[in-house]
Amino acid sequence: MSATGLQRKMYKLRNILEDDLSEIFHINESSIPAVNTVSIDEFKWFLSKKTYFKCAEDEKRNICGFLLVLPPGLDYESLNYKWFSSQYSNFAYIDRIAIDESSKRKGIGSSLYTDLESTMKDKYDLIACEFNIKPLNETSKKFHEKLDYKNVGCQYTENGTKQVSLMIKKL
Repeated sequence: MSATGLQRKMYKLRNILEDDLSEIFHINESSIPAVNTVSIDEFKWFLSKKTYFKCAEDEKRNICGFLLVLPPGLDYESLNYKWFSSQYSNFAYIDRIAIDESSKRKGIGSSLYTDLESTMKDKYDLIACEFNIKPLNETSKKFHEKLDYKNVGCQYTENGTKQVSLMIKKL
């Protein structure tokens, strides 16, 4: 028990399986607008193309969150992915991270990012991602800054309704 009397749950990281995609879909949908909507078929495509796609599951084997990362060189319509592709050649692109609401602020995101960095360090030069600055996702901003991601640009997406901070971390 910690000083606050709360016990921290234990989480295990593991690779996403196709059978997990329905649960992943629901976590993703509940995380809008921090992430955009994605269909199960799109998640199947991501699973076939990913360089990293892991989840955190609790002791009851419930998925509590996930991190999806794509390699360079894909035919992918994301404006942010295309921006990084035009600037860098050897990068791992964080397409999305989503944590179930009841599992937030328990270290899952940091655990996934730490695992990602150690997994990718011999494969890619950097990790690329973005977070919303219009509307501002303050939690994501603080999270990425704490992990030493640096801003390398900004752009508007979704017909000018969103603006993102484009971030990288050199490995």
